[in-house]
Amino acid sequence: MQQPLVNQDVVFKEKGGLVAVEAEYFNKQTHSEIRQWYRTTKDSAAIVGRDEDANHYLNASNYSYIEVLPDTRVTHDDVIVRGENFSNKPGQLAVVSYKVNFSSPGRYYVWVRAMSTGSEDNGLHVGLNGNWPEHGQRMQWCAGRTYWMWESKQRTKEEHCGVPHKIYLEVPNAGIHDVQFSMREDGFEFDKFVLSNDINYVPIDIGPTVLLAAGNLPKSDNSKPELSYFQTIARSLPGNKYIAAQEFPVEGTHFYKNGKNWMAINPKKHKKAQTSKTFNFESGRYDVIFVGVGENDGRSTFRIKLNETELGVYQPPITPVLWEEGKRFNGFWKNVKLKKGDKITIEAQVATDGTEWTRARWAGLVFTPVGQGEIVQESPSTYTFYKKNK
Repeated sequence: MQQPLVNQDVVFKEKGGLVAVEAEYFNKQTHSEIRQWYRTTKDSAAIVGRDEDANHYLNASNYSYIEVLPDTRVTHDDVIVRGENFSNKPGQLAVVSYKVNFSSPGRYYVWVRAMSTGSEDNGLHVGLNGNWPEHGQRMQWCAGRTYWMWESKQRTKEEHCGVPHKIYLEVPNAGIHDVQFSMREDGFEFDKFVLSNDINYVPIDIGPTVLLAAGNLPKSDNSKPELSYFQTIARSLPGNKYIAAQEFPVEGTHFYKNGKNWMAINPKKHKKAQTSKTFNFESGRYDVIFVGVGENDGRSTFRIKLNETELGVYQPPITPVLWEEGKRFNGFWKNVKLKKGDKITIEAQVATDGTEWTRARWAGLVFTPVGQGEIVQESPSTYTFYKKNK
């Protein structure tokens, strides 16, 4: 059995009606004879029977997550074996527990950050103190099949994609309680959970900070990953200048910060976005690299402007994996005249393959000495993930 990272004395803290816990910080795992939760990090992933998806650590909170393995039911074509690769009965298979100190009793809505890469690995159960109430059963994800996504919906006979506000825990009194999750479908990938007493609360990005009431979390180097592709090429020459995407304004632009490196558009809310920033470096001529991100569900369109003049329009090519960075996904313009004080504008539009939407992700702009742009882009893409084969 995969041993817990934290001791029994580790207790997470509810503050202001909010609790946040990393999934890998369970203190106990039970009912693990048939299926178990296994940790995946930057440097390690369990090899336990069938597991067809890749390592998804990069955009996971704390760069780590847990997954129920082996994963023998990925699609509808795979045979369902109740009590083995599927359990509609909570508490039956692969149960992980977390101690939480609640200062305020009452109803807490449960949010879980998860990713599903198949049609049959998107269900989970939640319980409290060994009890598995109806309102904690059948957490369901329909969206988020190719990216980490927060959800708090309950699957019903009438609504298979889930009904909001139906997944919650009733905390009977202040004090320490065991929050527990059990497998519904194997292959489920579990990054983090949040409990909130506000029915209108919705976590964003990697969610709120984890707070401790007692004990200590293990030391980890997960918070110090290798440089991103953008950072690698931006710092490859002393003469390079660069502006990371997340240095551009967000408010009122329809962009949002996606992870630690990208700007993106939430296609459920917007289809276009625009943001501008001043070029505050030395005036001169530069090779300009727009560091885009290839996605597997379409070709987003980016329009780059200098003041009111269009520098160019760029569409990163489609990639067969979830997302990919590297030279072939970059827009590139040679020998561009730039003056300190110029306004640089990025306009973006999402695309679709007819089923899913892109997010128009981009990492930033790099300005290299003239003639160096081609060389700079040859830096290896350290962030090419989500391949079908590990």
